Amino acid sequence: MTDLRAMLIISARHLQRPKSTTENEFSAPGAVSRLRSWCSWTTFDRLKSDAGYWTAELPLESELGESYVADGGTWGQPFPYGELAHIIIPRCFIEEHSGVAFRQWAHEQDIDGLSQQLETADVRHYLSEYALEVKLF
Repeated sequence: MTDLRAMLIISARHLQRPKSTTENEFSAPGAVSRLRSWCSWTTFDRLKSDAGYWTAELPLESELGESYVADGGTWGQPFPYGELAHIIIPRCFIEEHSGVAFRQWAHEQDIDGLSQQLETADVRHYLSEYALEVKLF
């Protein structure tokens, strides 16, 4: 079974902050990282037109409606669950800010723990050394 709403709720609860964070040695001092998670996703229509993916933090649980990811939230626009084709949650991601000064962090997400929770909930997914994926095509 692949219930995308259940998968996203479990992910939002489990990945509320990175498992570990390492600041780049060349980062300006005093900065605080802001990202709690990271993922990429695409829809069936997007696969047909340009095979592009969006990237952002995972949606908050409060943004997960009964049939779609809410408009104006973390993902910016509404995404009906039935239109989502592929969600990728990488094990590691980079956060970078370069306004007045350069700041960069390398984050690791606990996708092994997330995989265990998804297995318990009977949500089909694929786990590799690189990422956790839900692929519906």
